Amino acid sequence: MFFSKRFIVPRPLLRAITSEQPVVLLIDEIDKADAEFEAFLLEVLSDFQVTVPELGTIEARHLPVVVLTSNAAREISDALKRRCLHLHIDFPPSEQELAIVKLKIPGLAEALAQAVVGLVQKVRRLDLKKAPSISETLDWARALTILNVETLGDAVVQDTLNTIFKYEGDLRRAQAELRDFVARQTPAGSPGGEPPPSQSPLH
Repeated sequence: MFFSKRFIVPRPLLRAITSEQPVVLLIDEIDKADAEFEAFLLEVLSDFQVTVPELGTIEARHLPVVVLTSNAAREISDALKRRCLHLHIDFPPSEQELAIVKLKIPGLAEALAQAVVGLVQKVRRLDLKKAPSISETLDWARALTILNVETLGDAVVQDTLNTIFKYEGDLRRAQAELRDFVARQTPAGSPGGEPPPSQSPLH
């Protein structure tokens, strides 16, 4: 009596195939899932059904549109790759990222938004274990807004740079490389300003 639909808690995969209306199923960062889940997902992507041993096979009422994302933290199985169309999405150009920052954080000053985006764009060129994503850019901009920061001086950058990095090695590497870039953004004669260096490793 316990092996019935009354005792099933529908998770996203089951909800997607039993939905009364067509849906979009988003599986974020599939590379972080274990191999068992990946094997289970194959049945959904190939036959659009889920098998529950005690109940049998539950087939999809409507074929969901399935979107998988991956940061390539691990290699995905060939079986899963064969069931997918692949689209590489790179980091946005500075103009687009600036538009995203201004949309998500409307109270951010224009000059500060440009400085934040410019610095993040420079940082991504470094040899990092994990380059900062757009979400990290937004986190940093929000933190600067909360701190009432108006300009990105060297002290502010050094104190808040950990907002966009997840690894200590990346943070230390960026701190050493960004001093020249910050100096270029600070007008000579202003507080903390200095003449721009003749050459910058991030220029």
